[in-house]
Amino acid sequence: MEPLSFKVKKLQALSDTSVDFSLQLVGSLPVHSLTTMTMLPWIVAEIRRLSMQSSMEEPSSSQVRLYVSPASLRCELDTGKSQQWDPLICSSLFEYKPQYVHKLIHNSQDPSYFACLVKDGAVNQQTICYVFRAADQTK
Repeated sequence: MEPLSFKVKKLQALSDTSVDFSLQLVGSLPVHSLTTMTMLPWIVAEIRRLSMQSSMEEPSSSQVRLYVSPASLRCELDTGKSQQWDPLICSSLFEYKPQYVHKLIHNSQDPSYFACLVKDGAVNQQTICYVFRAADQTK
């Protein structure tokens, strides 16, 4: 009896189509998993308020790079173009699969801010709201 054999065509990887954005991470806040779209503007306002309070007490730079691809959504500290990448310095703040991005919100009154609600894939199913600010409002 002859062994069965077959050939599998290798599909092109979609993860090669990655886009990255230079943003400021305003802040994040764990929220209830049943948070609705109507609640998000208040949550975003609270994150911005908490960020303003902490920046008055302790100024901190939170420039990040947000990498978006079909395989993942990854946020890393932005060390700048002049500094070489170092795994000890440039650590990932978070990384999620795209299907865990639950909701997106964009403020039409202030287009430089946007937020995303991400459900953690872990057992505890924690939901986190991240608020970002873009220097370029068109992006």
